Amino acid sequence: MFDSYKDRIQSYCEEAGIEVPVGFGRHATGRYVAIDEESLPHKLVATTWPNRKEAVNYLLNLAVGRRMRILDFKDRCELSFDGKASLLKCGTF
Repeated sequence: MFDSYKDRIQSYCEEAGIEVPVGFGRHATGRYVAIDEESLPHKLVATTWPNRKEAVNYLLNLAVGRRMRILDFKDRCELSFDGKASLLKCGTF
């Protein structure tokens, strides 16, 4: 299952012009990804997460103040971070 996420994520990034870092895919690829929208071109964060809790932890501790786009590649939806502890569905892709 993780390999299918890796392939889906890479294809999505290639089509959208999002830079994929060299370290992406070195570890198991989870369904949740973050895209740094402050980088030009936009850049995929090399780490992915298998659950919402880990993605929220990243946003609270390592991405504070950065404009990030969060995507769920299982449900094919975009998520919005409420700034506290939740990721809320805000669209599809």
